[in-house]
Amino acid sequence: MKFSQKEVKCIIEESLDKLFKHDAVLLKRDYDINERAISHRLAIHIESIVKSEELDVDVEYNRMRENNCEGTDVGNLIAKRFNWEKAGEGSSFVYPDIIVHKRDTSLNVIEIEIKMAWKNSKKQYDYEKINEYIDQLNYQHGIYIEISDKRENCLIEFGPFDLNES
Repeated sequence: MKFSQKEVKCIIEESLDKLFKHDAVLLKRDYDINERAISHRLAIHIESIVKSEELDVDVEYNRMRENNCEGTDVGNLIAKRFNWEKAGEGSSFVYPDIIVHKRDTSLNVIEIEIKMAWKNSKKQYDYEKINEYIDQLNYQHGIYIEISDKRENCLIEFGPFDLNES
C-alpha cells in the first residue's frame, strides 16, 4: 500500500483543518498546552480520514514485530529503534509524535514530528529524526508540522531533509 506525497499532503491538510475547527482552544499560544496533547488530537483527525485504508494511527508508538530471515513473523515484539550516533549510544529508543502504519507489520506509511511555532528550537533534531525513520525504518513519508495559532500559518514539510544547509 503506497501513498503519494500529494495524497499524504491532502490527509495532513484536512486533519489540520479539523484540528482548528474542533480543537482551536488547545492551539492558543497563551494556553501553552503540551505538544503531546496536540499530537493526540491531530492523530484522531488523521485516523478519521485513513480508517477506510485499515491503517493504524498511533502517538508515541514504539513497537514492531521482528521477522526471521525469510520475512515471516516470528512473533517477537521488539522496540522500534534505530542506530543513531547523535543519541550517544549505538541504538536509541524513538518515540514518534504520530505514525500511520499497520501494527505488527513492516508497513510504515507516515511518520510525523510536531512542534508549536513558538516552541520550535529543536526543529533540526526533528529533521534528523524524520530522516532516520525514512532511512532505517522505511517510512514512506516523514513530515515536520509546525503548528501556529492560525491555520494559514501552519508549516508542513516533507523529508528527507538536507541537513548540510547552513
